[in-house]
Amino acid sequence: MKKFGFRNAMVFLILSATVALAYQLPFLRYTFYDQFAAAYQLSNMEIGILASALNLTYTLCYPIGGWMADKFTMRFLISTTLAALALLTFAFAMTTNFTVLLVIHILYGFFGIATLWSAYLKGIRNLANKENQSKMFGSSEALRGVIQTIMGFAFLAIVGLAATEAAGMKVLFLFGAGVCAMFFVLALFFLPKTDIKHEEHATTSETKYRIIDVLKNKGVWVTILVIMFSYFTWALGNAYMTTYTVQVLNISTTAASAIGIVRSYIIVLLAGVIGGFVMDKFTFKGKGFVILFIAIIAAIIGVLTTAKIVALSVFLTLVIAFLANVLKSTYWSVMDQAGIPIGMTGMATGIISFIAFLPDAFYGPILGKWLDDAKAAGDIAAGFNQIFILLVVCGILGVLSSILLIKRTKEVKRLEEQAS
Repeated sequence: MKKFGFRNAMVFLILSATVALAYQLPFLRYTFYDQFAAAYQLSNMEIGILASALNLTYTLCYPIGGWMADKFTMRFLISTTLAALALLTFAFAMTTNFTVLLVIHILYGFFGIATLWSAYLKGIRNLANKENQSKMFGSSEALRGVIQTIMGFAFLAIVGLAATEAAGMKVLFLFGAGVCAMFFVLALFFLPKTDIKHEEHATTSETKYRIIDVLKNKGVWVTILVIMFSYFTWALGNAYMTTYTVQVLNISTTAASAIGIVRSYIIVLLAGVIGGFVMDKFTFKGKGFVILFIAIIAAIIGVLTTAKIVALSVFLTLVIAFLANVLKSTYWSVMDQAGIPIGMTGMATGIISFIAFLPDAFYGPILGKWLDDAKAAGDIAAGFNQIFILLVVCGILGVLSSILLIKRTKEVKRLEEQAS
C-alpha cells in the first residue's frame, strides 16, 4: 500500500477544514447568542427564522450535492465552496440588514451542502482503502473538532477584546472570512485537477450510475437506516445533556458549560481518533455498531436510574456523548461493507443524507413541547425521561439496522467470492 504522502495529507486537511468552517461560521449566532442579537439588533424570532432558513436549505440541497459531486471535480467544488464562504462571511460582517442576513443564510445552506457535503464524503472515501475507512472518517471528524476548537477560542478572544458587541462580531466574521480565503488559496495549490483515487480504486470501472440504480441498491437503504439512527442518537445525546444537568441534576450553569465544552470539543476529538481506530478492527462493522448501540442503551438506562447520584449521572452523560460521537464519526465508513460501489458515492451520499437527516426537520419542536409541558406540570424531569426513552427506542432500532448491515456485508462478500 502506498504511503499517504504530503499531497494527500494536504487534501485531507483542506477537506476537513472546509467542512469545519462551513458548519461553524453559520452557527456562531448560537455560540455568541447575546452578542449576536445585540450587534445585529435581532429578536429571538428573527434568529430562529435565520436558523430555519439554513436548515431547510440544507435538507433541500442534499440530492443536489450528490448530483454535483458526480458532475464536477472535487477541486472545483471545494474551491467554489471556500470562495463562497469567504465572500458570504465578509458580507455577514458588513451588513445588519435582516433581509440580507436571510439571503446569506440561505446561501450558506446551499454552498454548505450542494457544493461541499457529497464532494467531501467522496473525497475522504477515495483517500482510504477498504481496511481504514473508519479510521479515515474518524480522523477527519477529529481534525474538524481541532480546527473548530482553535477557531472557537480565536473568536472568543476577538469578542472579548472588542469595545462593543457590534465591533466584536464584525471583526469576528472578517477573521472567519480571512481563514476561508486562506484555505481557498491552499485548495488551488494542493487539490488535484482530477479526482484523487486510492490505488485500490484506481482500476474501478467508470460506471455511470443513475438515481434508479442507487435506489435499487440494498446497501443504500441499509446505510440510510444505520446513519439515521446513529445521527438521531447523536443529536439527542448531545443537544439535551447540558440542560439536563442544570434543570434536573441542579449543577451550576458555569459547571454545565465547562462540561459542555468537554462534550463538544474534547470528546469529539477522542471519539474520532479512538472510534475510527477501533471500528476498523471489526471484520463486520455492523458488529461494532451493535455493541455501540447496546452500550448507549445501557448508559441511558443508567442516567434514568442514577439522577440522585449526581457525579455518576454526569459521568454517564459524557459516556453517552462519547459513544454517540463514535457512531457519528464512523457511520459513513459502512458504505463499502454495505456494497455501495465507489463510483456511486456522490449520488448515493446525496440521497442517503436527504433521507437519513430528515429527523432534523421535526424533532426539535416535538421535544421542546415535551419539555415545556413537563415544566408547566411542575415535573421537568418527566420531559427529559421522555427524551431518554426515545433515545432507547433509537438505540434498539439502531441495533436492528446494524444487524441488517451484518447480513448485507455477508451477502456482499459472498457475491464477491462468486465473482472471483
